[in-house]
Amino acid sequence: MWPVIQKAVECVLSLFLIGFLGYVLARRRWFTPETSALLPRLVIMVTLPLYMFVNIVDSLSRDDLISLLHGVVVPALSIGLSFGLAALMALLIRVRPGRRGLFCTGSATSNTIFIGLPVNVALFGEAALPCVLAYYFANTTFFWTVGNYCLSLDGQRAREPIFSRATLRQIFSPPLIGFLLGVLLVLLGGEPAGLRPPQFFMDAASRVGQLTTPLAIIFIGLTLAGIKLKNLKPDRDVIMLLLGRLVVSPLTIILLLLLWRRLGLALPPLMAKVFIIQSSLPVVSSAVLMAGYHRSDAAYASVVVSLSTLLAMITIPAYMVVISLLFG
Repeated sequence: MWPVIQKAVECVLSLFLIGFLGYVLARRRWFTPETSALLPRLVIMVTLPLYMFVNIVDSLSRDDLISLLHGVVVPALSIGLSFGLAALMALLIRVRPGRRGLFCTGSATSNTIFIGLPVNVALFGEAALPCVLAYYFANTTFFWTVGNYCLSLDGQRAREPIFSRATLRQIFSPPLIGFLLGVLLVLLGGEPAGLRPPQFFMDAASRVGQLTTPLAIIFIGLTLAGIKLKNLKPDRDVIMLLLGRLVVSPLTIILLLLLWRRLGLALPPLMAKVFIIQSSLPVVSSAVLMAGYHRSDAAYASVVVSLSTLLAMITIPAYMVVISLLFG
């Protein structure tokens, strides 16, 4: 048991040091608002799509892809159930108007890329990437459809349709396109390396893609540097959302995984482990941007994103212990 805890703590601490570097540099005013905005743009538009593409082409076969598609059902069901439970809780505790959409969406969806990707790769190795992407697909599809619609109900702008051209653009983002292109090559080639671009391209893409983890974690440090401690006072709505995100959501997917096993449909152990970690991560950071866009309670969004990010340093090692007990 201790080696599992030690590995999880060391993983979190190593990522924390990278994030702390970003925090220190931000406090020393190395980053202007323009350069701070550049980091997530660089990761989402350039490094992450290449990272996904290279790893899919190099590591997956057709059989792996079939298993991956089968596994997407579990996070999709888990996210939907978590959202339903959060909606019921919002009614029972009478969450303040202007926060209800964020309460439900934040409880159900997690930060699967900027935190989920580096954490899972650090914990389980590069082999975890396809499983990370399976959860990411379910998570991002839900957030930009049902989640974004509920966030629009909180705000002062006109309500947005659940499905629109803008929604499709958000779902089919550059990271997902990189993933799909990699999948297409694997399907056409049959086996890893069966059909692939020239080696010089793959080498260049790999080197650029390796920037994804440090840049993503440095950006988290930059974000935390801009949060004032006095603004992190949790009220009831904050505490209940944190419980939903960090406790209810992981328990939901754990129960689903155990049910799947009971029905003889058990997922591969690595996939189950990654799904549990993905479900236990902080509130998706895009919630802050969309709360500001919809003119709802952006301060509430900032508090829950920041606090859930800080608490993840405790919850991730805790869920690694749970994983070791349930899945070895």
